[in-house]
Amino acid sequence: MEESAIQLPLIQRSHGLNVATVPESSMVHEFGFVLAVKASVPADTLKTHFPAQMKVAPVSKIRDLVQLQLPGLALRAMPGAPPQIPWHAGYSYFELDKNSELWKEMERSGAFALHLAGEFPGLNMEFWAIRSQSES
Repeated sequence: MEESAIQLPLIQRSHGLNVATVPESSMVHEFGFVLAVKASVPADTLKTHFPAQMKVAPVSKIRDLVQLQLPGLALRAMPGAPPQIPWHAGYSYFELDKNSELWKEMERSGAFALHLAGEFPGLNMEFWAIRSQSES
């Protein structure tokens, strides 16, 4: 049986920068991606401020996007954990928006760069690839 969700390790490269490598390039097209986030701030604060301060992009583009203050892939707050991944108390869940020009480059890159500007005390993040129901 194929896995419906795979947790992708986030490797810290520098302060505020993490990288997640996709094991197979086809996954970028076939899977949706969710960021599970917990921090020592109120949930409402996390849901409103985190997407504005987190920039997700192909590894090859992140430096330019950060320096030029351009947007990365959009993060959409989800009402709860997707059913394919474990629910954790205190976590907020954000889905990556695949409807952008940047996503086409993501399909070629195979590695996500996640850059967080600002501080979220007690931050813990999990990055999940979730098999799209419509693609199976």
